[in-house]
Amino acid sequence: MSLENSIRIFLGIFGALAVLFGPAWLPVVPMVLLSIRFRAWEAMVLGLFMDFMWLPWFGVPMFLILSIILVWIFEPLRKELLLA
Repeated sequence: MSLENSIRIFLGIFGALAVLFGPAWLPVVPMVLLSIRFRAWEAMVLGLFMDFMWLPWFGVPMFLILSIILVWIFEPLRKELLLA
């Protein structure tokens, strides 16, 4: 297993644990880190998971929308700077 895959798995697991046990802002950190480096479907899964946890309070799937925007915004950065 490569270092890149290990980092991706670690950030995904950290994000899932942050959704379950952390405050509402904590899962955004691995979502941003995943979006900067990878085409992160994991960020969208974390956003969806977070919305399932917090939707009764917010009413709008904010985290899923945020994750889609993050992956979309960082796409040019990945293409030009990281060559991913």
